[in-house]
This record gives sequence, structure tokens and C-alpha cells, in this order.
Amino acid sequence: SLAEFEIEYADKKSDTLDVAFESNDAAGLAQAFGLSALPAGKQAFAVIWTTTAWTIPANQALNAHPELEYALVDTPKGVLLLGANLVEKCLERFGLTGTVLATAKGEALRGQVFRHPLFDLPESGGEYSYKRLSPLYLADYVSDGDGTGIVHSSPAYGVDDFNSCIANGLKYDQILNPVLGNGVYAEELPLFGGQHIWKACANVIDTLREHGRLMATVGITHSYPHCWRHKTPVIYRAAAQWFVRM
Repeated sequence: SLAEFEIEYADKKSDTLDVAFESNDAAGLAQAFGLSALPAGKQAFAVIWTTTAWTIPANQALNAHPELEYALVDTPKGVLLLGANLVEKCLERFGLTGTVLATAKGEALRGQVFRHPLFDLPESGGEYSYKRLSPLYLADYVSDGDGTGIVHSSPAYGVDDFNSCIANGLKYDQILNPVLGNGVYAEELPLFGGQHIWKACANVIDTLREHGRLMATVGITHSYPHCWRHKTPVIYRAAAQWFVRM
């Protein structure tokens, strides 16, 4: 564990990824936008953007901003939920054409629920089963400056993620934390157990692609926190703490 002053920032190469989370109630999502129904035969997805593929297996929620405008976009790959200001950029990144069906403030999305992108995998079982739902929470830290306007939340691996999930009723003992102290996934994690998180990123991306949940991926170089001694990239990881009064 490192104190904040033991962190320095340096460039790191990462793969961005846009990931589709299927709506668990497409009819309810349509109603949130004032529509009687979605186009016949179309699935609906919320699309998130992240630079940390290794956090996707531990996803437990999505976040949208209550005051931002969101759009439902009809595309050949389904109806996509995106930040309204980012629709054009997203469709270009996805290599798709689309038509905006309706728009609404993020507040209208309160109570919507989506499925983990690996929900349908037969390998999903045990404590870390991917057959789990991701409720959409409202959070002020979400922006529409880039990405998709929707943020995925793995509460064990980010301060904003943690605070948002706890504020919305997630209990400490419900937080999924499959990454061990040595940076390796627990053996029980389906598909990626035993793999080091940095090496697993490519496998996570490939698995999402194989199962039709990867909308786009691009390599970037960005500023990232590193250990001041080892000059290696670090991660946020939730851990129980204890103190001794002296």
C-alpha cells in the first residue's frame, strides 16, 4: 500500500474499450424516454468507455449524470444508450450509422438495470458469477467530455466507484474483489482466474469481442499513477483496514 505522496504520474500505454451492457428491461428503458416500445426485435444496451479492461470482471453498477442529456440511438447492432453530446463521436468510433429515437435527462434513468456483459456465458458460476445485474446509479462525477457519458463501476477498484455504490446501498461484504494482493485474479474468477491483471487485459478484450459486447477498442498513451520507488503502474484496490491506539 502506498500513501498519496508516494505516487507519481508517468505515461502508460493502455487499450480503451467501449463495452455494451444489455438492458434487463428494454420496455422499461423505452418508457424512461417516453417511448411506447423500442423498434421490433432490437436489443437495448448502455455503452460504457474505460481504459481499465481488467476492472470489467468486477463490475457491479453503471453511473450516469442526472443533469446530462442522454439519447437512445437505433443502430444495426441494437438500440444504444449514449450521452447525447457524444452520439456522433461514438458512432464514428463504433463504425456504425444510427438514428436518435429520443432524448432524456439522466435523472430519467434512475432505476434502470443492465446485465454484466458476460452475463450469458455458461462458465459463470460461484462467488464471482457473471450472471449478475448492474443497476444504474446517478453520480455527479460523470461527464460527457469524452467516452460515452456512462461510467462502469467496480467498487473495489476506484474511489468514485466505491462511494457511489455504498451511497446506493451496497454493503461492504457485497463488494466483489477478485484481484489478490499480488495483482493476480483469484482462481475462482471464471475465465480469467490465476491471470495477472495487466496480462489479462487482452484476454478480457478478446472475450468481450467474441461474445458481441465490444463496440470498439483503441490503443492510447495516457498519464497514469506509478509507484515512486519501483516506477511501475499501481491500482486502487479496496482493503479492510485496522488501527492500533497507542
